[in-house]
Amino acid sequence: MEKIIFEKRDPKTKNTKTILAEGKTPAVVYNSKTESTNIMIDSSVAKKILAEATSTTILDAELDGKVMKAIVKEIDLNPITDEIRHIAFFEIDESKEMVFSIPFNIIGIAPAVKNNLGVLVEVMQSIEVRCKVKDLVPYIEVDISSLEHPGQSIAISDLNIPEGISFLNEDLKNATIVTITEMQEEEKIETPTEETEEGATDSETEGEATESTEEKAEEETKEE
Repeated sequence: MEKIIFEKRDPKTKNTKTILAEGKTPAVVYNSKTESTNIMIDSSVAKKILAEATSTTILDAELDGKVMKAIVKEIDLNPITDEIRHIAFFEIDESKEMVFSIPFNIIGIAPAVKNNLGVLVEVMQSIEVRCKVKDLVPYIEVDISSLEHPGQSIAISDLNIPEGISFLNEDLKNATIVTITEMQEEEKIETPTEETEEGATDSETEGEATESTEEKAEEETKEE
């Protein structure tokens, strides 16, 4: 993604509605020193960020001639129109460790699923880590090709975590990422066979024949 231009804005002189009408999107950029600056960006760029940026996407930005790297922390959408109302950016200090949420990327095919022995359940989609920008990876791969039977799972401790990355919560080291559960048996619905249908037809025919014979006997008795 190309460099994003941050323009300073004064919330006192322009409200959100006015800014959006001008083709801009209100935003804020803050840093580790708890300093924040009210800004705005082109709405077309905001839409591109919404469509392409993830929690680990590093953006190149510029504010008043100052070049910086930033990540998206939060995007506020109108719940009715899905219009972007506000974006929160965080300026990255490349010399310090930061907290990132890295998603898991499932690869491979689980034999248990392929052979209809079980269902794959994703227990965790991402994990919070601490690292410097230079050590940040866009995702952590989870290869499920070793899952052959129900009950098997893959935990964080089973993965090769890149150097320089540490977990924000060390207790999650043994947490399960994916697991295979048994398939639930579907209830079988019995359908009538041709033999049953023919049997029913024969019975109905025999019943009609018997009924016809009885009626004929009654008529003969009356005639006598």
